[in-house]
Amino acid sequence: MNVADRLGSGIAEMHLLGARMIGAVTPASLAHEAVLYMEMDLLRQGWPVGQSLGALPQLQKRLGLGRPASREAVTILEARGLLDVRRGPGGGLFVAAPALEDVAGAALMYLALNGGTHACIVEFRLLVWRMVVTAAVQRRAAPPAWHGAISEWGLAVELAERAGNRTMGHLAQLAEILVRISSSGAVPPRSKPLETAIGQGNLSDALKHLDALLGPVSEDAPVVALGVPERGFSLAGRKSAMALAARLARELGAHTGTQEAEWETADRLGYTDAAVRQARRILQDFGIVRCRRGRKGTELAPPAPPTGVIRLLAACLVASAGSPKDLREAIHALISSAPALAARRVKATGLPPSVPSSPATGPDAFELLTLENRLLDLTGNPLLAIIVRSLGLANIFVEREPPTPLHLSDVMGLNRRILRAIESGDVTTADILATAKLQLMQRSDGEYQGAA
Repeated sequence: MNVADRLGSGIAEMHLLGARMIGAVTPASLAHEAVLYMEMDLLRQGWPVGQSLGALPQLQKRLGLGRPASREAVTILEARGLLDVRRGPGGGLFVAAPALEDVAGAALMYLALNGGTHACIVEFRLLVWRMVVTAAVQRRAAPPAWHGAISEWGLAVELAERAGNRTMGHLAQLAEILVRISSSGAVPPRSKPLETAIGQGNLSDALKHLDALLGPVSEDAPVVALGVPERGFSLAGRKSAMALAARLARELGAHTGTQEAEWETADRLGYTDAAVRQARRILQDFGIVRCRRGRKGTELAPPAPPTGVIRLLAACLVASAGSPKDLREAIHALISSAPALAARRVKATGLPPSVPSSPATGPDAFELLTLENRLLDLTGNPLLAIIVRSLGLANIFVEREPPTPLHLSDVMGLNRRILRAIESGDVTTADILATAKLQLMQRSDGEYQGAA
């Protein structure tokens, strides 16, 4: 009996649905397989923060693994902020919520290893603010009084709370954390013209003032340096292994040839062997390194896949108790921004993308996910793709099914037309079709339509 079978009926099926959303994942070892399926199981349970998982022997028995593999799985989960290990009377293993700072650090590490630039961070914040402002106008959620207190994370977080969407608030906070870590940028100041337009329900003017407030996205922005993620992990303040993992990734990226064994790294950096092992297992779990037996230690394994970041953010979103409606609204809003971005980049570069052909069997949920992923990749913003896929993974476990609209064939038809508009660099048509698709997907859920 494997790990998935031991964790209960349905977990393997949920994992397969998740794999369709974020791509296939091949665990590096039995311990990493246990980590993956434990994450899927906790997502299925709504990520019950504070719930006891018993002591290590109980978990070992439940997983059906040997003591070394079980201990290594616990080490990885603890280092990533997904598990609290309490020692002494009343201790044991308890479910914990990952911090947004850890999510930001993991995302920045992915961007740094894959040549991502600061432009995608700035662009992502703009998209999140536009999403929140649109939701606030639709719900007539007035901004706070000018003389009143506002969240330290800025107007977008405050507006998301007033609009009643917890998920949007978390994404707005994540966007600000990313900007702070990567460029020490401040939260945008309050803008009376912007807030007046929101209060009046004038979406067109509100978005115009918002674009002026946040400024243009520079395509010449520098690449994210590998030293940046270390600042993100250090902000969480409770898991030095994550910061050490980022440091090791930076060092591995700067050197070639034979790498150190764990004891050599520990001796050089002043850490324990256990801490270095923990950091390396995090990198291995994220697919950033390959760990080799013996003295040769670890080697970088680029390009790093985003699956580790996606899983971490999905856990954070589910733990925050965002409702299915919150998740769907954020997914639909961010997906609807992708076509115009993709068409704008095609128009600027003059290099049309290859448009995938549709199967003769007709549209299904798998083809929908494939095309949605294709649209995200065409935007050229890897951060946006990571966030949307995290939302989708969280939604699978919250709703127990893929976010498939009732009007599947109509949405698929619009997707194909959107892809043709992108291929020709037609920004206006891509945006119009994306708006039509958003309205159609909203109509597929009566509760969501009423809220909007």
